[in-house]
This record gives sequence, structure tokens and C-alpha cells, in this order.
Amino acid sequence: MRGSLVTGASGFVGRHLAESLLARGDPVRVLVKEQGPAASLRDGGAEVHVGDIRDADYGLEAARGVDVVYHCAAAVGERHTEQAFREVNVEGTRRLLRAAREGGCRRVVLLSSLHVLGIGDLDPATEELPCRRTYDPASNAKIDMERMALEEARSGGPEVVILRPGVIYGRGDPHNLPKLIVALRDGRFRFLGGRGHIIPIVHVTDVVQAMILAGRSSMAGGRVYHITDGSRTTIGEFIDHLADLAGCPRAGRVVPEPVVRLGIPLFGLARRLWPGCPLPIGPAPLRFLGTSRHVEIRRAREELNYAPQIGYRQGLADALEGGAERSRQGAIHAATSP
Repeated sequence: MRGSLVTGASGFVGRHLAESLLARGDPVRVLVKEQGPAASLRDGGAEVHVGDIRDADYGLEAARGVDVVYHCAAAVGERHTEQAFREVNVEGTRRLLRAAREGGCRRVVLLSSLHVLGIGDLDPATEELPCRRTYDPASNAKIDMERMALEEARSGGPEVVILRPGVIYGRGDPHNLPKLIVALRDGRFRFLGGRGHIIPIVHVTDVVQAMILAGRSSMAGGRVYHITDGSRTTIGEFIDHLADLAGCPRAGRVVPEPVVRLGIPLFGLARRLWPGCPLPIGPAPLRFLGTSRHVEIRRAREELNYAPQIGYRQGLADALEGGAERSRQGAIHAATSP
């Protein structure tokens, strides 16, 4: 087999990627933590392997004989500890890279994040900007993962390509859109600092496109790419359209800019002095709502031939239509079950 291996294939991005590769007729292996969530991928023709990213032999069998590994498995969300982020996102990736080396893999595409650039306004955010450590253990672990992966490649491992997507949304989004819709319906949503902040968004379909291109481009080895839809969409435009589609009242309240600017360093100080202390807002939503970041994707356009296809209006409509369809199917299943 000289096809592809997708880790984390039961997750949001991993599932979309595996389904896209299968639709192209490519040989696909998937590596998941449990068999159950991968049943539909197996039915679609994928070869399913089960493994825990914390195990010493993670990926050894699954990576044997594949051409490209797409590494989507990661600890995501604020429920994880700093130790968990390091064990999964850094050491787990190290295990996978060494399995890929032993298996004769040509290239590993790593899914990282724009969060490695820190918390603050950026325009433009290019790949030349340095990574900035913050009080966010998840993004700090991604910084360490990127550095470790490039070092492994230089020491004789397979080529490594790093993709840093913006805020990913689309059909099956388990986190971002559902939380926003609940906040809008409950009247709890607030703009932080203003409605004009530029947000680095990208539809999951475009992330998948970029990952496949990164796995195949002759120019990509050892490179880092920023992946968004390339637009200057503002948080106000995005949230207004989401509210309209979801049938929610538009949000109007704005937390003043000085309050937001004061809060960012205070959150960082509180986290350093009292690790694990609860904060009123986590670092990921603070980046999304409270900073303005226009991300430059010229490198991905020129070297990968990446061309984003889906803007936020089409993307949000598609995401909410998919959610409604899943709800209808669940209702039908419940009504017909004995």
C-alpha cells in the first residue's frame, strides 16, 4: 500500500479528510482511538487501525508502507491539563514521526494552529512571524510540537509539512458554531473590543484541500503554511450572518476595548501565579473575539496552489443545513426505534 494514513479520523477535520481521500479512490488507512466512531469510514473502504497516542508503539503498524501521513489527532479543548497537551500533542507526535520513519513514509503533514503566533492584533500574519508563548498550554504545546517535528525531519525522518489553519468551521463542527449559537440564543454573546476585528476563518473543506495539496506538492517539504479563506471578514459580519441563519437575535453589546486590553495581561498573570485557575474567558475565544488578525496565505497559494473555495456566507449556510439534517435524522431514528 502506498496510500495515506489519517490519524484522528473520528474527529472533525480527520473525518472530512478521510472521506475526501476515499472519494478520490485513494487507498486510505485511518488510525483512531476506538473502533466504533470509524465504522462509516470502514464501510467506505478505509482500513481501520486502533491505537492510543499515549502508547509507546503508537502508529507502528498503521504507518507501515504508506506514502503520506496526515496527523490530525490532538488534545483539543480547555478540559485538558498542561501535561495532557504535552503528552498527546508533543510526545504523541514524536511517536508518530518515528513510526513513520520506521514504516518508510515519505512525508508527514502536521495540523498545527495559528494560535502559535500568540494573542494580539496581527496584520498581516505571515509565516515569517516568530511563535510567541502565552499562558495557553495548548498553543505552547503546538509550538513545541512544530519545533520537535522539524528537528526530527532534519535528523533523518520523513519530510514534515506544517499547516496552521485559522478558526475551522463547517458541517459536523462540534465546538465553535454550536457554542456561538447557544450564546446568541441565550443573549450572552458579547463583542470584545468592537465589531470590526478581522477573524482568520476557514471552512473545513478548504482545510482538507490544503492538507491534500501539502501531501503531494514537491515544494512543501520542511515548510510552514498559514491556511484561511484569505478574506478580511469581520467578527461583526460573521456573527450577524450566523444569527440570521440560526434565527437568533443579532448581538449588539460590546465590551470596551480598554477593558479587553487590560484583561489579556491580567489573565496571563493569573494563570502563571495560580495554574489551573478558572478564567472568565479562555485563550482561544479571546483570540477569536478580542483580537484582529488578517492572515497572509500567499505562500500557500504560490507553493501549494491552494485556492480557498468557500466564503463565510456559503460556509455558514452549509454548516447549519448539515446540523439541521443531522437533527432530522436523529428525530426519525428516535421515532422509529422500538
